[in-house]
Amino acid sequence: MTRIVVLGAGYTGMAAAIRAARKSRRHGGRVTLVSASPRFTERLRLHQTAAGQRLADHSIEDVLAGSGVAFVQGWVEGIDPQAHEVRLGGGRVLAYDKLVYALGTVTDVSVPGVGEHAFRYDDHAGAVALAERLRSTRQ
Repeated sequence: MTRIVVLGAGYTGMAAAIRAARKSRRHGGRVTLVSASPRFTERLRLHQTAAGQRLADHSIEDVLAGSGVAFVQGWVEGIDPQAHEVRLGGGRVLAYDKLVYALGTVTDVSVPGVGEHAFRYDDHAGAVALAERLRSTRQ
Protein backbone atom coordinates (compact mmCIF):
# COMPACT_ATOMS: atom_id res chain seq x y z
CA MET A 1 0.00 0.00 0.00
CA THR A 2 1.43 3.37 -1.04
CA ARG A 3 1.23 6.06 1.64
CA ILE A 4 0.90 9.54 0.15
CA VAL A 5 1.14 12.56 2.43
CA VAL A 6 0.16 15.99 1.11
CA LEU A 7 1.35 19.00 3.11
CA GLY A 8 -0.86 22.05 2.69
CA ALA A 9 -4.57 22.36 1.99
CA GLY A 10 -4.72 25.28 -0.40
CA TYR A 11 -5.91 24.82 -3.97
CA THR A 12 -2.82 22.86 -4.97
CA GLY A 13 -2.69 20.58 -1.95
CA MET A 14 -6.42 19.94 -1.97
CA ALA A 15 -6.47 19.10 -5.69
CA ALA A 16 -3.37 16.89 -5.38
CA ALA A 17 -4.84 14.96 -2.44
CA ILE A 18 -8.22 14.37 -4.07
CA ARG A 19 -6.68 13.32 -7.40
CA ALA A 20 -4.16 11.05 -5.70
CA ALA A 21 -6.94 9.41 -3.68
CA ARG A 22 -9.00 8.86 -6.83
CA LYS A 23 -6.06 7.25 -8.64
CA SER A 24 -4.78 5.27 -5.66
CA ARG A 25 -8.12 3.55 -5.03
CA ARG A 26 -7.30 1.19 -7.87
CA HIS A 27 -3.87 0.41 -6.41
CA GLY A 28 -4.67 0.36 -2.70
CA GLY A 29 -3.01 3.61 -1.68
CA ARG A 30 -3.74 5.81 1.32
CA VAL A 31 -3.73 9.62 1.09
CA THR A 32 -3.36 11.93 4.08
CA LEU A 33 -3.73 15.71 3.86
CA VAL A 34 -2.03 17.85 6.52
CA SER A 35 -2.96 21.45 7.31
CA ALA A 36 -2.44 23.69 10.32
CA SER A 37 -5.96 25.05 9.86
CA PRO A 38 -9.25 23.13 9.79
CA ARG A 39 -10.54 25.72 7.31
CA PHE A 40 -10.07 25.73 3.54
CA THR A 41 -8.91 29.24 2.75
CA GLU A 42 -9.45 30.49 -0.77
CA ARG A 43 -6.30 32.62 -1.08
CA LEU A 44 -7.59 34.03 -4.36
CA ARG A 45 -10.45 35.58 -2.39
CA LEU A 46 -8.53 36.91 0.63
CA HIS A 47 -8.65 40.43 -0.82
CA GLN A 48 -12.44 40.23 -0.59
CA THR A 49 -12.22 39.25 3.08
CA ALA A 50 -9.73 42.10 3.66
CA ALA A 51 -12.26 44.48 2.08
CA GLY A 52 -14.83 43.34 4.65
CA GLN A 53 -16.85 40.93 2.50
CA ARG A 54 -18.07 37.78 4.24
CA LEU A 55 -17.37 34.65 2.24
CA ALA A 56 -18.53 31.09 2.68
CA ASP A 57 -16.67 29.14 5.37
CA HIS A 58 -15.48 25.75 4.11
CA SER A 59 -14.11 23.18 6.53
CA ILE A 60 -11.45 20.91 5.06
CA GLU A 61 -13.27 17.85 6.35
CA ASP A 62 -16.43 18.92 4.48
CA VAL A 63 -14.50 19.51 1.25
CA LEU A 64 -12.84 16.09 1.54
CA ALA A 65 -16.01 14.19 2.50
CA GLY A 66 -16.33 11.05 0.40
CA SER A 67 -12.97 11.52 -1.33
CA GLY A 68 -11.09 8.87 0.63
CA VAL A 69 -8.53 11.43 1.86
CA ALA A 70 -7.73 11.39 5.59
CA PHE A 71 -7.31 14.84 7.14
CA VAL A 72 -4.79 15.57 9.88
CA GLN A 73 -4.75 19.00 11.47
CA GLY A 74 -1.23 19.88 12.52
CA TRP A 75 1.72 22.17 12.07
CA VAL A 76 4.63 20.70 10.12
CA GLU A 77 7.81 20.96 12.18
CA GLY A 78 10.15 18.90 10.06
CA ILE A 79 10.64 16.50 7.18
CA ASP A 80 13.10 13.62 7.22
CA PRO A 81 13.50 12.53 3.59
CA GLN A 82 15.83 9.63 4.45
CA ALA A 83 13.34 8.12 6.92
CA HIS A 84 10.34 9.16 4.77
CA GLU A 85 8.69 10.88 7.73
CA VAL A 86 6.97 14.17 8.45
CA ARG A 87 7.14 15.45 12.03
CA LEU A 88 4.15 17.45 13.27
CA GLY A 89 3.72 19.57 16.36
CA GLY A 90 2.99 17.55 19.48
CA GLY A 91 5.39 14.83 18.40
CA ARG A 92 3.14 13.12 15.86
CA VAL A 93 5.02 11.47 12.98
CA LEU A 94 3.53 10.52 9.62
CA ALA A 95 5.35 8.01 7.43
CA TYR A 96 5.11 8.36 3.67
CA ASP A 97 6.16 6.70 0.45
CA LYS A 98 5.38 9.80 -1.60
CA LEU A 99 5.30 13.37 -0.33
CA VAL A 100 3.61 16.38 -1.92
CA TYR A 101 4.93 19.68 -0.54
CA ALA A 102 2.24 22.30 -1.19
CA LEU A 103 2.63 24.63 1.77
CA GLY A 104 2.32 27.76 -0.37
CA THR A 105 3.85 31.13 0.29
CA VAL A 106 3.90 33.76 3.00
CA THR A 107 4.91 37.40 3.08
CA ASP A 108 8.67 37.94 3.33
CA VAL A 109 9.18 39.79 6.60
CA SER A 110 12.96 39.92 6.21
CA VAL A 111 12.56 43.21 4.30
CA PRO A 112 13.18 46.04 6.80
CA GLY A 113 9.92 47.56 8.03
CA VAL A 114 7.58 44.89 6.68
CA GLY A 115 7.17 43.04 9.98
CA GLU A 116 6.43 46.26 11.88
CA HIS A 117 4.36 48.22 9.37
CA ALA A 118 2.75 45.97 6.76
CA PHE A 119 -0.58 44.26 7.10
CA ARG A 120 -0.17 40.74 5.80
CA TYR A 121 -3.02 38.55 4.75
CA ASP A 122 -1.43 35.21 4.07
CA ASP A 123 -4.41 33.50 5.70
CA HIS A 124 -8.02 34.13 6.69
CA ALA A 125 -7.14 35.56 10.11
CA GLY A 126 -4.77 38.10 8.54
CA ALA A 127 -7.40 39.19 6.02
CA VAL A 128 -9.97 39.63 8.81
CA ALA A 129 -7.47 41.72 10.82
CA LEU A 130 -6.85 43.95 7.80
CA ALA A 131 -10.60 44.37 7.26
CA GLU A 132 -11.03 45.41 10.90
CA ARG A 133 -8.17 47.90 10.59
CA LEU A 134 -9.61 49.39 7.39
CA ARG A 135 -13.07 49.63 8.99
CA SER A 136 -11.65 51.45 12.04
CA THR A 137 -9.79 54.01 9.90
CA ARG A 138 -12.99 54.93 7.97
CA GLN A 139 -14.79 56.09 11.10
